[in-house]
Amino acid sequence: MQNYFSYANRSGPVIEPSEIFTGRDDEAYTQSRQANPWIRFTARFFDYSLFFAVLHFVSAPVFLPVVGRFIPIEYLAWIPIETFLLMTWGGTPGKWLLCTEIRKGFNKRLPFRCAFRRSLLVYFRGVGMGIPVINVLCMLHAFYRLRLFPLTTWDRDVATFVIHRPLAKWRYFLATGVVIAGMIFYSFWKTPVL
Repeated sequence: MQNYFSYANRSGPVIEPSEIFTGRDDEAYTQSRQANPWIRFTARFFDYSLFFAVLHFVSAPVFLPVVGRFIPIEYLAWIPIETFLLMTWGGTPGKWLLCTEIRKGFNKRLPFRCAFRRSLLVYFRGVGMGIPVINVLCMLHAFYRLRLFPLTTWDRDVATFVIHRPLAKWRYFLATGVVIAGMIFYSFWKTPVL
């Protein structure tokens, strides 16, 4: 009896039933075990940097009296574009540059429902709708979970795997430079709503 309580009180990560894998020895699962949160973060923000720059140059800034102040609509506007790219191309420019693939089984292109749901879940859970402070907390939580488990909650929920292929250093440096430039540009572009 005493041994049971000493075992039960051990500290460690809590594993949810849906995070227990059985019978997955395919290439996608094996490579997804080598999750790299920094590559994933850089790929996503590379995409955001390009998209926000295009938005800035092709349209006038859109400000909504309540939503524009608290919830940046640029992140929401990215969802249909990312969904379309995942359905047709099987990835995004950032994922292509950083040799990252998203798969559902052996398929490189996701079906509409899966791609849309994944993009929506990333919007809410991964970047916290772009809301300051909440987005940082969401990204830190996702980072912590990805360090413990091979999948993020959104990949788990839509049954997708992220595969990292060998990556040349110049690709990572280029993506990081674009992300830094994009963050600087975005911080000056965003003007407060009156």
